[in-house]
Amino acid sequence: MAIPCPAGVFARFKVIEPAHGRFHVSASGFRHEDPWWLPTATVQTDAGAWTEWMDVSAWPWHGKLNRVGGIAEWPAMKLAVTPAIDANPVKGCTLEVQLAEQPEEKAVVHSFTEKSGSNTIAFLVPTPLREQAKEFETGSQMTARHLKWAKEAGGATPASLKHFTFVTALWGHYDPDLMRQAVKTLKLLGINVIGNGDSAILREMGVRTYGQTWSYAPDPEAAKQAWESEAKALKPAMDTEAGRWRTTGATHWVVGDEVMTLDFRGMTPAALNGWFRDYLRSKGLNDSDLGRALDQVEYPAKAMYEKSLPRDADLPTRKLMYHAAKFGHWYSAKRLRATSDLVRSTLPGMKTETLPSDHGFFHAWGAPHIGMSYRMLDLFELGAQRVVDEISAEDWLGLNHMYGPEYTWTGAQSFSYFNAICRSAMLHAPAEEPMTLRSLITPSDDAYLRLKAYSAIGQGSKSFFFWTFGPTYIGTENYWSDLRSEYDGIAKLSRAVQQAEHVLHPAKVVRDPVAILYSVSHDLWHTENAAAFVEKRLLWHALRHEHVQPDFLREEDVEAGRLKEYKVLYVTDWCLTRAASARIDEWVKAGGVVHLSAGAATRDEHYEPYVPPYAATVWPADAATQLKAEVHAYNERVDLPTIKSLDRATVDVLGLTPFELPVLGCRLALRGDVREPFVDFSDGTPAGAVVEHGGGRVIATGFLPMLAYGQGANFKPTTLEEHWPTEPRRLIQLSLDAAGVSPVAQCDKPVVETSLLTGPAGSALVLVNYTYHPIDALTVDVELSQPVTRATSTEGVAVHMEQTTNGIRLHLPLAWTEIILLE
Repeated sequence: MAIPCPAGVFARFKVIEPAHGRFHVSASGFRHEDPWWLPTATVQTDAGAWTEWMDVSAWPWHGKLNRVGGIAEWPAMKLAVTPAIDANPVKGCTLEVQLAEQPEEKAVVHSFTEKSGSNTIAFLVPTPLREQAKEFETGSQMTARHLKWAKEAGGATPASLKHFTFVTALWGHYDPDLMRQAVKTLKLLGINVIGNGDSAILREMGVRTYGQTWSYAPDPEAAKQAWESEAKALKPAMDTEAGRWRTTGATHWVVGDEVMTLDFRGMTPAALNGWFRDYLRSKGLNDSDLGRALDQVEYPAKAMYEKSLPRDADLPTRKLMYHAAKFGHWYSAKRLRATSDLVRSTLPGMKTETLPSDHGFFHAWGAPHIGMSYRMLDLFELGAQRVVDEISAEDWLGLNHMYGPEYTWTGAQSFSYFNAICRSAMLHAPAEEPMTLRSLITPSDDAYLRLKAYSAIGQGSKSFFFWTFGPTYIGTENYWSDLRSEYDGIAKLSRAVQQAEHVLHPAKVVRDPVAILYSVSHDLWHTENAAAFVEKRLLWHALRHEHVQPDFLREEDVEAGRLKEYKVLYVTDWCLTRAASARIDEWVKAGGVVHLSAGAATRDEHYEPYVPPYAATVWPADAATQLKAEVHAYNERVDLPTIKSLDRATVDVLGLTPFELPVLGCRLALRGDVREPFVDFSDGTPAGAVVEHGGGRVIATGFLPMLAYGQGANFKPTTLEEHWPTEPRRLIQLSLDAAGVSPVAQCDKPVVETSLLTGPAGSALVLVNYTYHPIDALTVDVELSQPVTRATSTEGVAVHMEQTTNGIRLHLPLAWTEIILLE
């Protein structure tokens, strides 16, 4: 809470340039917490004369906050000069400023002169003034410091990227001269696209920019009119060379921001209900399916803002709610695609991009904002409708930069997981029109940034947005301009990408024949219980720790027969469409291996208890009601480490020493007649088994072993020092062994991500070390269909390569991250 500065803050000003005239000097500024703006006060003065002392002691000053880079900047004061009489604007100014603890000369703490290419200057105001005097900086001093840092980080020859885009944004600079220095700073780090800056300066300095539209609305006509208004405003600019540069010459056009399912509550009921009924008909539904006349069905707009769907309602109501949620996903994707088409109608060939909100994927907002629930979006639907050319995976996993442990979960690995979901979603786009993955990284230090970025590259990312530069003396939050270590991280990343982009940019991720089911039905019905939801994420981590590159599949993928591409399917979700379950059953009988955790596939898409045949080999018939579950956040850096177990499970797998795991989240005993269980609960009831089903196998555990995996890693709130235990991974390895799956790229150390990308110019092996300890000697086996003549490290380390029967074997040291070019 901001309080008046006890030592006092007084300011006075003298206009040096313009040298003649009478002026108004308006004082205001920025803070780094709510309220975000300082008050505004205006004084009048003649050129060359001091104003009276302005008492701003009662303004809401704050100290350094635990925000950007661990510490946010101080509040900043802004002074703007305008003529008192002359109507001509001031196009450049110089002000002399004094800040004092009392309104007198002897109490002055800061006396300085600041020059600007506009009518405005800005400077930090650290309080108490005398006590924090060393923290004081003007805008020009801070800009000079940023430029110095960039020169140190970027080196003598900064990276120049030809194919990858490195993007950031300014806060809209008040001084064109300082903006030029800021752009120079960013170019030294390899950044080649900058938003929210003076387009003439950006063009002059050889960087590109992007545009944005907010025309994402439920009413098609309203969205069209909104875009037409924007397009009308763009037209004059498009008639000039400079205007064409920032419109048709932009790298891409952003559609919305942190987009979610549209809010239909303000829509005309007749139109909304008409769209909804048309959707239901398109899905082949009729009166008997919904238990009411289809022509009388109404879309339940208000219910979509409750914390959960009504699980205790009758079946017809639950069916209606399910289809309403799916309609929201489908229709919202349709509107995003329509906006993209509108943009391209005005700007032919323009790439479009959108940023789906990621908060729900880490249960950050709680119910109903979780994963792909009814308030969020079905990302697979975004791919299926190819709503944009580029999807951005955003990161608010701050650790101790801007956002603390309650927002961080697994950390950089969580970002890797979300990139993998986006990558999997984009597989739905037509092959002739592939989509691109962009990764948005919030303030992060050198090592943490590279963990995030290299993991994203391992999922196929071709672009990065570093949110956002700032700088902090002209704006509020989320800025990395004063995080010195991030300069090093971006510079190292850009240098590595410059070496590798000729291979990486056209290359695609090589995936293993392993899939994780992402049931949208589960998210719709379990917005308040994250147990199975987090189990799925930690399962993905465990597979990556075992060097497997899996895909995520949604229910519609399974229904369409895409399981034929995979040998193993992992299911953690409790709800699953009956149609998808039927295809899974066929696939298992034909030889597939399905791995079920507690409660998986025990209800259908309408929350009706249902145990399909393959699941009935391990679960009792009343599994849905027998499932015992607890509700927690299951946040690795907050509550997961200390959640008390419901029971203990003893695992006895052939050839391994028996071990115990805590039973967290939920518990479901297997059928009493299951043969040769390899896991038992403490009371002796079966908790894990392998069962044959036709020509395939069902492997099940009556608990959530990946929650135990996360708890056993012993996460710390603000540091990277978790140590993942080996034992829980043995359980997921059972299915891989049963299916004979060997990762296409695997190394001799667990918890090191190995990602192989292959394209027309060769292959690239991306390594990310989540042990957080340098590895002196790492051995990596890579399966390749084409011969490789050399292996080159972008980090400059020595790589020894030898040929194997199926590819190559590499030997190298690994610090944090690495890209090995195989050409």
